[in-house]
Amino acid sequence: MKKRSLCLAVIVVVSMMLAAEPALGLRCSGRIIVNGKTKAEVEEACGKPTCTRKPGTVFVKKSGIYWPMAADEEWVYNFGPGQFVQFIRFYQGKVVFIQPGGYGWSGERECKDIPAE
Repeated sequence: MKKRSLCLAVIVVVSMMLAAEPALGLRCSGRIIVNGKTKAEVEEACGKPTCTRKPGTVFVKKSGIYWPMAADEEWVYNFGPGQFVQFIRFYQGKVVFIQPGGYGWSGERECKDIPAE
């Protein structure tokens, strides 16, 4: 009976871990940017991006399934050498992907010279 209870507990814990999604977000000006925010909301909180570019495919979760979609645009934010660069991808004008990159930099840099994350 003890083995059965332990087995059931392990199954429940593993199921909960698999069902949990990573808490990816970005904090700008005291606001949290998460999936579903609009371009206007992101710009209002974080300001103009360092650069914008056309990304490749992103995976958008719909009905519990991740579907490949061509993102409209990727905004890159460089907050300086002491913070991570942030990559935000939009699909139909809404955030679908937020990913930190390496540390930021000082000075000017062209968008094409920023490695994709």
